[in-house]
Amino acid sequence: MDAEDIFSVEFSSEKLLEIYHTHIAQTSAIGIDRLGKKQFEHQLGQQITVLAQKADSSTYRFSQYREKLISKGAKKLPRVISIPTFRDRVALRALCNVLHTTFDSDLSLKIPQVVIHDVKNAIRTGEFAYFAKLDIQEFYPSVHHDLLLTRLQTKVDDDRLLKLVTAAIESPTVPFPNKEAAPNKIGVPQGLAVSNILAEIYLAPFDQNYTAKHDIRYFRYVDDILVLSKEETSSLVEEMRKRLHDELHLSAHPLEPGGTKTVCGPITDTFNFLGYEFRNQRCLAKVESVKRLEDSLADIFTTYKYKVSHIQSQSLDNISRQSKLKVARNILMWRLNLRVTGCLFEGARKGWVFYFSQIDEDHLEQLWRLDRTVENLMQRFALPKDCQAKSFVRTFYETKRRNPTATSYIPNFDTTSTAQQRVILSSYFGLAHLDDWTDAEIQSEFSKRIRRATKELELDIQDIS
Repeated sequence: MDAEDIFSVEFSSEKLLEIYHTHIAQTSAIGIDRLGKKQFEHQLGQQITVLAQKADSSTYRFSQYREKLISKGAKKLPRVISIPTFRDRVALRALCNVLHTTFDSDLSLKIPQVVIHDVKNAIRTGEFAYFAKLDIQEFYPSVHHDLLLTRLQTKVDDDRLLKLVTAAIESPTVPFPNKEAAPNKIGVPQGLAVSNILAEIYLAPFDQNYTAKHDIRYFRYVDDILVLSKEETSSLVEEMRKRLHDELHLSAHPLEPGGTKTVCGPITDTFNFLGYEFRNQRCLAKVESVKRLEDSLADIFTTYKYKVSHIQSQSLDNISRQSKLKVARNILMWRLNLRVTGCLFEGARKGWVFYFSQIDEDHLEQLWRLDRTVENLMQRFALPKDCQAKSFVRTFYETKRRNPTATSYIPNFDTTSTAQQRVILSSYFGLAHLDDWTDAEIQSEFSKRIRRATKELELDIQDIS
């Protein structure tokens, strides 16, 4: 099928309704219209019909996106995330599906672990003596709309699709509704279902040019580029920076002495890529990533300490106090073990060990260190012996199974029965009186709680570049 046929399928009322139930129904972020999930679902049929009709007639307009700021740490400007309304979320997911199917053969949409696996294999060949790493500055905000649309037109001649993409990227991101806000004339808003694939399409010709070269190996993930070469790479860095600027209007950080964003050197030097550290041709997690995880583990125990102090300060009989303390320990151990093992949820692997599953198997000292950190925290906070913490080392080996769903060591929340969900909500989230809840209410609450818990896991691997 061509883009026009794919568009007609994806933007049919039936397909849009399927998209809502598959991808959107479990989300909860509210857009600029302040319309919550329950309110939207009361109007679901009407909203889907309007979306299908307006997309087909090229009259669909996106609402302004609600601005959400994500901290990138001290002395750094926050990342601006765009939150669409529920209806716009459906439209953007359908648009993503159309683009993905249309441009599938031109793009390499690999997850970071696969990219790192390929980097390791290339280094192990012994063919390459040098590396170069480039970091594109302000990538998403720098994408030029005219050039992006030109890229799209190489495979798309459907005005409905082109107008919908234009409407999606021109809609402004605002902290509150503002009718005077000017359209966004440069850049792709971050956080939309369509953002990543538009960025990939934008960079595809650049990727294809360097991937085709036989004397280097080229890797890219979003705004991070790594090249392995047989020859010294400083001139290659300058060539790539010039092409990014001249052909794509993008700026890569300059190559400077002592710089960390754009660097090059012998392959035996230490360099970072996608949160991994390559040191003496060994593949490890960045030291900062290990430290961040250790801090998050300590935070879990600190939260537990304050809960215990609060319980001890209450006027309770001994049975009630022991019961509350047991619940507090249950919650601690559940949060701790989830942080150690990660989980499978909504078809995706979540967690620190899953992300860093490509560290070298014969150099697991970082994982042993993390296990010692957990052991020390357990002792410091005087946890009883029946509180059993899971192991980062064992989790690492469990992730190597061909079928990760076959292990019970790493929780799979996609296959958790409703009865098990009740137990988890009661024992580990402290919810009471669940006998009165319907199965549907249990499933909804469980998904909400697990989604919130997995967001904590994502904080451990933020800012991987």
